[in-house]
Amino acid sequence: MGYWIIGLSKKHWKKKEEAQKETSSPKAPPLSNKVEKRIYLLGDSIIDNAPYVQKNEKDVASHLNSMYKSSPQINIYNRAVDGHTMKDLLDTQLSDEGLNEATNIVVSIGGNDLLGNLYFLIDAMGLYQGEESKVFQRTTTRNKSFEDTYFEIIKPMQQEYESIVANLSNYRAKLLLCTVYEGDLVDADEFNDVIYSSKTMLSIFNDIVYRTAQKYNADVLELRDIFVLPKDYANPIEPSHIGGGKLAKAIKDWVDND
Repeated sequence: MGYWIIGLSKKHWKKKEEAQKETSSPKAPPLSNKVEKRIYLLGDSIIDNAPYVQKNEKDVASHLNSMYKSSPQINIYNRAVDGHTMKDLLDTQLSDEGLNEATNIVVSIGGNDLLGNLYFLIDAMGLYQGEESKVFQRTTTRNKSFEDTYFEIIKPMQQEYESIVANLSNYRAKLLLCTVYEGDLVDADEFNDVIYSSKTMLSIFNDIVYRTAQKYNADVLELRDIFVLPKDYANPIEPSHIGGGKLAKAIKDWVDND
C-alpha cells in the first residue's frame, strides 16, 4: 500500500512518573450528526509534551484545539501520557471506551522503550571493540551480540507494537502511526555515549512502524521530517512549543485529508 507520510520520532531522557491520565477524564458522547470528527491521541511525551513547554506556550493537544477552534464538530481527546512505554499504552490507554467512537487515532509510542535499551546495545557492541583478535572470533562475537539484541530487545518491541496496532485496527477509526525522531543529541553531554547506537535502534524500530502500518493498512507520519531543527526541541528529546505546533499541523493535515 502507499503510505501517507509527513514527518519524525524520539527518545525519553527524564525519568518521569508513569502517572496515568485521570480516570475522571470526560468520556466521549455517542456520535451525532453534529459531530464529524473525534481525534484520539495515544502515546508518550511526543504528544503529551505539556511538562516541557513554558506556561505561555502550547503543547501538541493545545495546538490542535486552537487549530480547530472554529470547528466545534472536531473534538480532540488526548490520552497520551509522558513517560509511557508500549506496555503502558497496552495496559492503560487502550482501555478508553471512547475509542469505540473515534474517527481518527494517532499513535506515537516507542521512544521510552528505545531509551531504556540504548545502553544494552552499547554493551553488546562493546563485546567486539576491544583488542584485535582473529577474524573468525570477531565475526562470531558480533553475530552473538546482534542475536542477543534481536531476541532480548527487537523482537519483544515488535510484538508489543504489533499488538497495539492490531488492537486499534479493530476500531472503525483511521489510524496514523508516528515514527520516532532522532532528537537533538549533538550537544547533549548525557547522550554522548549513545548517539550512534541510538541511530541504529531508531532505524530498526522505525522499520517496525512501517512494516506494521503496511500489515494493518495504517498511515505513517514520518517525524524525522518534522523535527529537523534545534528549536523543534525543548530539550534533547522532547518537543518544544514550535516542534509541537509542527506536529499538530501535520496531524491536522492528515485528518483534513479524509
